[in-house]
Amino acid sequence: MHGLESLIDIYKIKMPSNLNNTATYFKESQFLGLNYFSIIIRMVIALFCFTAYYWSENPQPVYTDIGNIRIGSYPGKEIPNSGEIFFLIGNVILVFSVILIFVRHMKLSLNENYLIIERLWSRSIIKIDVASIKFVRKTDLKNIYVQRAVFNLHKKDSVKFYTNGDEAVELVDKDNMRYIIGTQKAGELINALNVLISKQP
Repeated sequence: MHGLESLIDIYKIKMPSNLNNTATYFKESQFLGLNYFSIIIRMVIALFCFTAYYWSENPQPVYTDIGNIRIGSYPGKEIPNSGEIFFLIGNVILVFSVILIFVRHMKLSLNENYLIIERLWSRSIIKIDVASIKFVRKTDLKNIYVQRAVFNLHKKDSVKFYTNGDEAVELVDKDNMRYIIGTQKAGELINALNVLISKQP
């Protein structure tokens, strides 16, 4: 019996301290590899690398039929295996882009007390008290192809969290601090927040 009791004690010690009966009303994970701006940057670099590799395989000057434009000879002929290096870099970028699809940028979760925004790889956690929220609405984001992935970015009287997509939830708390939170589930998050806000005394 003492051995069984010891095992039970060890199990209790290993249980997470934040495990409780608080219900989760909303949950979403957002991944770095889906940010449009970073995708464009990586694809442009990869395209440059593959173009340079093709050029190294066909290094002679070329004349085009469009305005007699002349494309000169490959400038890296004096560098051994330069074309293969460009080809390797291009493939590494593509593989890295695939891996980023599975790298979580941030996680949103909502319980009856807090909207929690967690950046897992740096262990940064932002908690917004539901009771402090006085205004919530959906907002459309512009220029999404040049929006960088950001976490807890302070600008004037606002704080921004964004990974990808063209929708965000805008919150204003009692201190008039504005939070802009990018999400793929704006309607679901707003509905859950409104339900919890309506329950506040």
